[in-house]
Amino acid sequence: MTQTDYEQKKSDHLSWMQWINISINNAKEFYEDVKTNLREITKQLLSKASKELFFFISKLTSIDIFFGSITFCIISIASLFLFSGLGLIGYQLFLWIKNGAWSEFAIIEVFNFLFDNTLAAQWLSKPESWFGLQKIIEWLLKNIPLSIALIVPSIIILVGMICLTFAALTFRYYQFKNQENI
Repeated sequence: MTQTDYEQKKSDHLSWMQWINISINNAKEFYEDVKTNLREITKQLLSKASKELFFFISKLTSIDIFFGSITFCIISIASLFLFSGLGLIGYQLFLWIKNGAWSEFAIIEVFNFLFDNTLAAQWLSKPESWFGLQKIIEWLLKNIPLSIALIVPSIIILVGMICLTFAALTFRYYQFKNQENI
């Protein structure tokens, strides 16, 4: 290899700084293309979604709105119980940080407050029959934390209602689309 061939080959190669600058410029161009395309795709998706949502809402009947309102009430009440349970845990954490001892709140405390001087409370304190059932209920009331009794059922109800609502809305949407195509 002659000197001129070597110089020609050397001039064909990029220095590492030139290569980094070219790579950065290519990355910037790629980023700008992705950003522009994503903006356009998002705009098209929102436009299509708003048209479909307007179509869906315009087809709803009073029965749909009635059952939707009931579903909304159930979800709201379950959310209230969920946040009450989480709030109780927060209060217990506050007391634990302050005093260094965990404060326990069992279901029995709420039971005694709500059912004081009722037949259920009298039976629970002095049963005349169903002694085994009384022992089971008393054990459950004394050993299940109130926060768990608030949180677990509310999560189950929320998940169930959200799944049911999603299924109902999907079914209703396809009903409306099939009616439109007929």
